[in-house]
Amino acid sequence: MEKQKHILIVDDVTTNLKMAADVLQDTYRLSMAKSGMQAIEFLKKAKPDLILLDIIMPEMDGYETLEAIKSNPETASIPVVFLTVDNQRKSEIKGLKMGAMDFIHKPFEPDVMKSRIEKILKIEGLRRDLSISARKDALTNLWNKKYLEDDLNRYLESNTQDGVFIVLDIDNFKWINDTFGHIAGDSLLTEFADILENRIGPRDICARTEGDEFVVFLKGEYAIEEVKEYCQELLEISSNELKDLLDDKANVSVSIGVSFSPYDGIDFATLYSKADKALYFVKQNGKNSFHLFKERGNVMKENPNAVNSKADMDRLERMIAERGFEEGAFRVEYEGFKHIYQFVSRSVGRTDNNVYILLLTVNHGEYYKVSNDVMDNAMKELERAIVVSVRQGDVTTRYSSFQYVVMLLCSDYESAKSVADRIVGTWTEINEVEALYLDYNLKCADGKDGQ
Repeated sequence: MEKQKHILIVDDVTTNLKMAADVLQDTYRLSMAKSGMQAIEFLKKAKPDLILLDIIMPEMDGYETLEAIKSNPETASIPVVFLTVDNQRKSEIKGLKMGAMDFIHKPFEPDVMKSRIEKILKIEGLRRDLSISARKDALTNLWNKKYLEDDLNRYLESNTQDGVFIVLDIDNFKWINDTFGHIAGDSLLTEFADILENRIGPRDICARTEGDEFVVFLKGEYAIEEVKEYCQELLEISSNELKDLLDDKANVSVSIGVSFSPYDGIDFATLYSKADKALYFVKQNGKNSFHLFKERGNVMKENPNAVNSKADMDRLERMIAERGFEEGAFRVEYEGFKHIYQFVSRSVGRTDNNVYILLLTVNHGEYYKVSNDVMDNAMKELERAIVVSVRQGDVTTRYSSFQYVVMLLCSDYESAKSVADRIVGTWTEINEVEALYLDYNLKCADGKDGQ
């Protein structure tokens, strides 16, 4: 059953309040206020679906009351209809410019009054539905990144700033899409969204930020152990429930990164960045786990200069022994790429092995203007083409907004050229923008072209 709409009627004349109530009380839930100030005080405690507001009132008239309503973000979206005996066009224009939805003239015509109110409430309902739809992710029906950011920043600007920012990413999702198809991939995303939504409280928020990445924000203060237990529970439930959607060959897992407010930041961008760094740590260290950016209260009680070298060596050996499941080249930031190149190039002269540098450039026609979105998509396609075309021992990095560079290790010219041609062919197959094309330059690490 649809909830009964709530209308606030504001008029300083008791007779007018009674007349309006006689017309509307069978259809709507009504509240009354006899002055503008009384209405403002009422709105601090309740938010009606519509306000019927008299213009001519002592002390604070309808225009002043409307201005106060619209200046408050908490009440600005409530539709207001003026009640007036003034049928001057100037008065209506002034009210509409200030944000009034309509005018109803006194004395009231019951059918006209009910018809106008019904239309306004219907329009307002559609507006709210569209507003909510614009803030929702179409596939999962979770909130989208923009709504998440706005909601979090409002919360974090308040006096209560405690919270837990959790970024979650489905491991090897591209492989799942490529192997089982996008329909199966979409089913996996919607099922994972349900898992998350069913494990948050009424004040918490869950959103799909992009692709296979999700964010949960738990509002309030949580102990470290509580957060660890929550993350572990999500890992186990996701593994158990998501694997049933695919066959036994697919071990579906999730990686999780966590940051805390206010300890790691007090705004969306900072918390997101630090949780993402924690997520990246998990991705680089075997996946299917969680990591906290920084554990609160972790104060060393012993000598801070003391070092347990055996434990450090054990951890180091485990880290070196671990291998992820990423295909293709080892992807690094540009500074890391330079250090690797300098190290490798120094050893070329002492061995029979060659190292080739492959520079791949996305170009466009002379008269074609490329938007940032188009170029970003083309570069993502180029990264995918590199991943499936080179060996795991090779190294790649993004060199510029339209270039990738690949270091081909232990190679000869013919095999290096074959890799370059394979990348170009793969990219050409998946690229959908005809005006874009990919070319390359290939150099040996000793500086000579070709052989």
